[in-house]
Amino acid sequence: MGAIGLAPSLSKTLVLKGGAVMALAFKSNRVTGDVDFTSMAEPADLTEKIITELNEVLPRTAIKLGYPDLLCRVQSVKKMPRAENFEDHEFPALRVRIGSAKRGTGEEARLADGKASRVLDVEISFRDQVYAFQELNLHGAGVAVRAFTIHELIAEKFRALLQQTIRKRNRRQDVYDIAFLIGEHDFSGADKTAILTTLIEKCRSRGIEAKPESMDDPEIKQRAQADWETLALEIGDLPPFEERFALMRDLYVSLPWGSIKKAL
Repeated sequence: MGAIGLAPSLSKTLVLKGGAVMALAFKSNRVTGDVDFTSMAEPADLTEKIITELNEVLPRTAIKLGYPDLLCRVQSVKKMPRAENFEDHEFPALRVRIGSAKRGTGEEARLADGKASRVLDVEISFRDQVYAFQELNLHGAGVAVRAFTIHELIAEKFRALLQQTIRKRNRRQDVYDIAFLIGEHDFSGADKTAILTTLIEKCRSRGIEAKPESMDDPEIKQRAQADWETLALEIGDLPPFEERFALMRDLYVSLPWGSIKKAL
């Protein structure tokens, strides 16, 4: 992340989201093994330059952080859902694999060959609208990255939960994260208005109509509960699902649906 903060174009186009922003900006104890960004640039504008920019700034970042013997290099860039007609997909993404090695060891040669044993995956999604971001200072790096605000984050997670039934995905982490944020923040009327207006726009861009009763779809709850117990691997002491889901749902239904719908 420090490297992205130092990269000339990446720092202005990538916005941190997901588990990493939960941990860094909101002090969540849920640990994830990858880093997720949304790009405000089109795929064609970023894909070609990402390897060059990252490989230029990664050595400088390691030194800046006090690790002069740490070598880092992009190992691969995978286009998703597939490389064919990548830029024509509605919501394409890149998975950038960054490897690391200690200078002067056998790992250094593996890194140079693109076969590093220690890797970090960075996923960059495109054409997801970002309506608000904050500047998140990275302690020790002396740089900042753009990151989702709390309103943007909750709206994105509500949207992902509603979209479970369409995409046939299970999003148990979003229930946990929203409930965690509820426990850490008191949401004012203005906060709820910001969350709802952002949610409506995010859903509209995906062809979803968000309604006050949408979260009561039994399949949404069923999918969110699937694999709930596996969250214990990320957070340790896992709270009951029913309790967390109720907190999330209560916030959702308390959003100012009547006033926002009239305004729209």
